[in-house]
Amino acid sequence: MKRFNFNRNPVIGNSLEPALTSANMVMQVVLGPPFEWWWNSEDVQFTCIVNPLTANSTSSSITANVLTATASNTFAVGQQVTVKGFTGSLSGLNGQILQVVTASSSSFTANTPTITSAGADVSAGVFTGVTTQDYAVSVPEFSHIQHASVLDLDNSTPPVPTKFFQLTVKNTLSLESFQARPEFIAPQSQDTNGNVTFRLSASPDKSYPVSIRIQKAAPQITSVQVTWTPIPDYMQYIYDWGFLALMWHFSDDPRAAYANQQFKAALLGRAEGLTEEEKNIFLNNWDYLMAKQLSEMQQGIQARGQ
Repeated sequence: MKRFNFNRNPVIGNSLEPALTSANMVMQVVLGPPFEWWWNSEDVQFTCIVNPLTANSTSSSITANVLTATASNTFAVGQQVTVKGFTGSLSGLNGQILQVVTASSSSFTANTPTITSAGADVSAGVFTGVTTQDYAVSVPEFSHIQHASVLDLDNSTPPVPTKFFQLTVKNTLSLESFQARPEFIAPQSQDTNGNVTFRLSASPDKSYPVSIRIQKAAPQITSVQVTWTPIPDYMQYIYDWGFLALMWHFSDDPRAAYANQQFKAALLGRAEGLTEEEKNIFLNNWDYLMAKQLSEMQQGIQARGQ
């Protein structure tokens, strides 16, 4: 890289800058919206349920606003549940809606802001899912939904798949009591273990299979030894130009504008299926970023000349 950069060192000290930030910026631009790549995608599936999940606790307690319930369950992290049946110190939970924070097959926890602390209560507490719209799937590299489909079923016993219907992707969806074949899908939440909860609307009235095509998020480059994976090697001519454009900007190199044009042309030439609006959004955002850096570079030159 020094030979491409008038023998300037691309990293200064132990911070590995500006090389590290430049590489991450190029990686995030190439792998971020509006670009979608077949080699950076994944299919995930789940099957809808018609009736809300329930669990009966054999023992429950609250410590520091966190409810711990011992109960055989299939709740997912982020799922909302209603509570009934408690007596004694936990009776204040009855009628409340709680959100599952952690879950295993034998227990789960939920936040309880209205009760700060309460000892173990062996009375039967019944937890019932608020909705059948939410489904948790393990996708730790999730960036965004590319497209999704729901498979319709006939009314025979057992039901037979009949036709796929494309779901409309939304940024967010509200709870919905009306039951029908879902028409919309949105990412609802993600926990620290990489489980993403997707919400459907309407609430499903059958056990529909759902298939989602997701795009993966850009990995974080933390060292100059890290490769450009998952970007394929045949796209080297694209990320090389992007990296050089940024490095030459930092180095006051007049070749930066040429490298920038080559990067934009190569990236848009490789991308498929982009609308003119999406192309313009990318160009405007990237050109603003490069212009901002150029402006700051020129201010630095003027400051040094004073």
